[in-house]
Amino acid sequence: MRGLIVLALLLSSSMASFADDHQDRPQRRVLQVFDANGKAVGAFKYAGGGAGVFMTVNGAPVFVPVIRRQVAGTGNQTIYSATEFEWGWYFFNQFYAADCSGSPLISDRTGPRPSFTLRRGSDVTVYIAPTTNSQYLSVSSYLLGTNSQCQRYTTPVTAAGWPIESSYVITQDHPEPLSIHY
Repeated sequence: MRGLIVLALLLSSSMASFADDHQDRPQRRVLQVFDANGKAVGAFKYAGGGAGVFMTVNGAPVFVPVIRRQVAGTGNQTIYSATEFEWGWYFFNQFYAADCSGSPLISDRTGPRPSFTLRRGSDVTVYIAPTTNSQYLSVSSYLLGTNSQCQRYTTPVTAAGWPIESSYVITQDHPEPLSIHY
């Protein structure tokens, strides 16, 4: 009986010691995305082959890409910042209107909810899809690349995607340049 009590006391002591050791361990540090005002936006993550941040926009969980800021040049003569980043955009953008105005088509993108990020000047807008299945929609124009001009399809084409449920101009609350650090 005495042996059983000693064993119970030893086990209790070792469990308390293990709990104390666990609490003293340093927390794992996670890289964070910060806006130009130093406000934390969220954890820096990789998803679907791109880097960015998961966030909730108008109640929808979305992935917003982050890319290195271009400081000069074009094409293969481009120079990038070592420390500054900006909200990302997609290389190919299709629009319902013939002049690339209005809302873009949201194609299959990374994130819990399909979303699309589009830059117009210094404004970056996140477009969020509804919770419905994708559908075939008619698009009339597109932008291709970073410094592209609007191209009009000869006749509208049908593409799979989502219409816009809501949008959010992310640069109003989280201005650029962005930084990434602990």
